[in-house]
Amino acid sequence: MVSTGTHSDGVPVVAYRIARASGEVLAARQDHLDFYAASTVKLAVLVAAARELDAGTARLDETRTATRTFTSQVPGAGEYTIEPDDVDSELPPDGTPMPFGDVIERMITVSSNEATNMVADRVGLPAVNKVLADAGATGSVFGRKYSDLAAERAGATHRTTAADLCLLMSALVTGKLAGVERTAWMCELLGRQTDRQLTAAVPHGIPFGSKSGWVDGIRHDVAFVGEPGPSTLVISVCTRGYDEQAAEETLRSLGALALSLT
Repeated sequence: MVSTGTHSDGVPVVAYRIARASGEVLAARQDHLDFYAASTVKLAVLVAAARELDAGTARLDETRTATRTFTSQVPGAGEYTIEPDDVDSELPPDGTPMPFGDVIERMITVSSNEATNMVADRVGLPAVNKVLADAGATGSVFGRKYSDLAAERAGATHRTTAADLCLLMSALVTGKLAGVERTAWMCELLGRQTDRQLTAAVPHGIPFGSKSGWVDGIRHDVAFVGEPGPSTLVISVCTRGYDEQAAEETLRSLGALALSLT
């Protein structure tokens, strides 16, 4: 979902890493540069949910309640509602029972901020940040739920780098973060994300998956191409300071470049 507000200083910047999931870096540019992460860190929220499913402490068919209102993590700040420009209009009305699996699906396939907050409430922010740590994404953080402006004003944010996004996706597709069944489930979900940028040029029949993120002046994507495993191609691109069209052209061009390296 699009978030209001800008996280760009106006200077056009692009950073990327193209690698094998085994860790071999094929190409990189400023891949340790820090960015506001936007929705790319929802990838770590997905893994945290998969771990709960693996442990048997959550089920895909358990009931969650659709909502657009959440409690701020800032003591005394009370409740807040998802910002109007970010609302997932296809989420059921507030109070509607939903299977947990459907909530997770909306978080990934259409990047619903409400769904992400519902999942984050279920698994907890520490579990999400443990996923990042376990993947070696030490420069990344999932600092707050979406639209928690009180937390944002207090300094809580989402940060990442192109290197970290590549490490996170690599750890996911090689099965280092969850069991075999849940790894396959996550890869299938990522293959149904509707916002395809880096994977736009992937030929028919080749497996792929991705998780993008955007706010004003920010456009990122991280993707895998090929059968999940150590030899899988992983691409991550972070941009800021570009208009939407230029950013998407940059992402798609780098996705095509990555495919040419295989």
